[in-house]
Amino acid sequence: MLKKMSFIMGCFILMFPLLAHGFDCNNPDFGARIENLNQDGYFIKYMGKGGISYYNYTGPCRMHMHNHANPMVSFAFIQDQLYARIVNIPEQEGQIEDIRDRMEKNVPKQFGTQPYSMKQEGDWWIYQWFNEKDNVNYKVKVHGKTNEGKSVCYYEPLRAKLKNLNEADDPASLAN
Repeated sequence: MLKKMSFIMGCFILMFPLLAHGFDCNNPDFGARIENLNQDGYFIKYMGKGGISYYNYTGPCRMHMHNHANPMVSFAFIQDQLYARIVNIPEQEGQIEDIRDRMEKNVPKQFGTQPYSMKQEGDWWIYQWFNEKDNVNYKVKVHGKTNEGKSVCYYEPLRAKLKNLNEADDPASLAN
């Protein structure tokens, strides 16, 4: 009986990490199918446009940016596969230099690469990183006067499936 109980406890301890594993909004599993990610029912579809389905994630999601802002986080799927994480940050107080400095220090730590592109278009500062290993692009736009922010992290192989897509419909363009 004691051996049987030890065996059951050992199995439970080994399986506990699997039971506790859920969706990680910081490191989403790009390319994963919605039915696999949504086993807890936390993804709520709110729109479909240009071959892309958009979902709010209502489960636990705590990102580093939550320490400084109240971001709106959503996810996009192409053919039911996770394509992008979209973040919008409303206007916020602070100096643009502080925000840009924080972003330049924190994003490469999380994403694993230095920005390969940084430019200014009008009042917007635009940063872009590419993680070759995972085929993931990460773009950030920060408004120099209002400190409004937009970012998208997207899986390049799925973007290639979008044919004749209007740039304004693609979250990767950060046009909207």
